[in-house]
Amino acid sequence: MKIVIRNLSVMLGLLLLLSSCEDFLVKEPVLQQTSELTLSTMSGLSNATTGAYTPLYGVNWYGSSFVLSSEMRGGNGKTPPQNAGYQADPYIWNYTANSTENLWGTAYTSIARANNVINAIPEYEGSEADKAELEHYEAECLFIRAIAHFDLVRLYAQPYTYDKTMLGVPIVLETEMGEPARNTIEEVYAQVITDLKDAETLFGTYTRDGGADATAFATKEAAQALLARVYLTMGDWDNAAVYATKVISSGKYTMWTADQYVTVSENTDGAWGREAEGSEVIFSIYSSLGSTGFPGQEGIPYMTNEGGHGDAATSNDLLSLFEAGDVRRDLFSTSTDPVNAGIEWTKKYPSKTGDFNTNNTPVLRLSEMYLTRAEAIYNGASVDGVTALDDYNMVRTNRGLTARTQALSAAEIANERRRELCFEGQNFFDLARTGTSLVRTDFAATVNQNITFPGDAWAIPIPVGEINANENMVQNP
Repeated sequence: MKIVIRNLSVMLGLLLLLSSCEDFLVKEPVLQQTSELTLSTMSGLSNATTGAYTPLYGVNWYGSSFVLSSEMRGGNGKTPPQNAGYQADPYIWNYTANSTENLWGTAYTSIARANNVINAIPEYEGSEADKAELEHYEAECLFIRAIAHFDLVRLYAQPYTYDKTMLGVPIVLETEMGEPARNTIEEVYAQVITDLKDAETLFGTYTRDGGADATAFATKEAAQALLARVYLTMGDWDNAAVYATKVISSGKYTMWTADQYVTVSENTDGAWGREAEGSEVIFSIYSSLGSTGFPGQEGIPYMTNEGGHGDAATSNDLLSLFEAGDVRRDLFSTSTDPVNAGIEWTKKYPSKTGDFNTNNTPVLRLSEMYLTRAEAIYNGASVDGVTALDDYNMVRTNRGLTARTQALSAAEIANERRRELCFEGQNFFDLARTGTSLVRTDFAATVNQNITFPGDAWAIPIPVGEINANENMVQNP
């Protein structure tokens, strides 16, 4: 894939050390080495593994665009009257090959970095401690490669549940010069599952140290949680329930209480904006000003705060779903500017330092696992001693509401996911996997208010640079 390799060839002298090894997890001096030398030492492999995370918190991925575009396209977000135009295109689904989401190059950079570590780790016959450490690095990189392929195929291809035989994205397992064609959606998902199951097996007793936030490293439970999300996206209810249950039963995570579901500025034990993520977070993104790839003023804290750009405001369609007494409804701020009168923004992203100079982006949380299992059970999966209503109420009662007693509907489970996971990058993909057309009542533009499913628009264009560089690449309709 020329576009990826071209970008990498410019950076490889720095890529695998990495300069990003000082970004958010470890603090070590940058060394000038060849990639081969770097990957021949334990510390080099550690640094290279750390560097494979760097693109995840960049502006094109969990640092901003990938998360917010899902919310703006999915009906949770809207552009306020006073805005800088950053969210205009995703809000009205205005994508072309020249103006599309830029996750492509970013995610394939992470894939290339992960591949270099995976393929450099030899069959090791030394000490058990060293073997466990090497297997841990390999598992982390398998997780990174899996989440990259998964996010790419969800963004640039049609939903698995619509037609898994359609074109997905290229599966790249080695960093080499080439022009790979697109694999099918089914093939990409199969590779994602293989990588995550291999990672699950390789994660052992070794644990990372020296990081600013332990949840910013992949773990066995992170691999299991991502598998639950993957299987849910595929409509594989049994396996979605199995893997959600593994995370829930691990005992390593607990639900935030209603009192905790606030920002740290309102409660020092608040869930949102902690320096180290709280008890619900399974995997998160951590970075700060000065880090390689830090999104700065294009990051989520800036985009969802009127004191920053404030371009990703909240739609009344979402706000109307909250019941009285739901603490999640309080996690929105109302405009103090008459130009934006009545507009509200999510307060989930105050940044860890409260000044936009850090990221606090949870990627996988325990509440999602309960809602995943609830939906899976509702659709026929079986878990001993657990009902869909039990899991639904686990979330509800920890958000200040009374337990529901009447039978659930598919719509109510969907609405609960929307309330709980809003502005975490899930809503568009929930619409896609369930084949649900987008209907927006509160709409602040003039075109594309509603988007019917199915349709070509549900798979966005591949960037024109990749099309021009790779003669085997086929553009989406």
